[in-house]
Amino acid sequence: MKYHDEDPQLVASTNKWMVWGAAFLFLFVLAFPVYRILQPAKLADAQAALNESLAVQGEEIFTANCAQCHGGEATGGLGPALNSKEFLGSVSDQQMHQLISTGVPGTLMSAYSVDFGGILTQQQIASVVVYLRAFEETAPDMPLWFTPLAQTDLSGQELFNMGCAYCHGIDLSGNIGPELGKGSGVANEPDSFYEDRIHNGFGEMPAFGKVFTDDQVASIIDYIRSVQNA
Repeated sequence: MKYHDEDPQLVASTNKWMVWGAAFLFLFVLAFPVYRILQPAKLADAQAALNESLAVQGEEIFTANCAQCHGGEATGGLGPALNSKEFLGSVSDQQMHQLISTGVPGTLMSAYSVDFGGILTQQQIASVVVYLRAFEETAPDMPLWFTPLAQTDLSGQELFNMGCAYCHGIDLSGNIGPELGKGSGVANEPDSFYEDRIHNGFGEMPAFGKVFTDDQVASIIDYIRSVQNA
């Protein structure tokens, strides 16, 4: 049987593709270690960007739904200080998620998950968890984190900010509750007016008689007067 000589063009083409294939394989071998080095950093950057976005959303949700009891930036008030080292060091993200979802029976902390009759989705609750966890690096040491108003060295302004500012405004300009500052409709009321309102509540304002001591109430009134008389 007679064999024909190989086609020179076919041989040249085959060799060309073999060279290109070997070159691509070589580049892939070189690129793989680089990929392994760079990819974790890219994933970390992507996760950081996601966490930042979730934290922004979480802050908005926390301010609208949680700050009334837990204070602005989770510093504590009627409810525990959730930005404290003690709290953040004692719970996992999953546990925080569960507490927000189902609430705490026997307390004012109700369930917030739509699955349990609340108003927040699982994703929204997750964003609140990310927001709270972001405090961990600079979390203050607060032994009385669970009952922050029990601290004995709080000024009238601190007490007001923790227990009253959410409704009456950080500068007493009003929010959910009426304005209390200079020139407001209650600026000329006697101290007994404020004592009665704080102790016994009024309308939608809850009674704080079992929350604040008499000395703390007096301190809050002194602070309100200092703003009104400034």
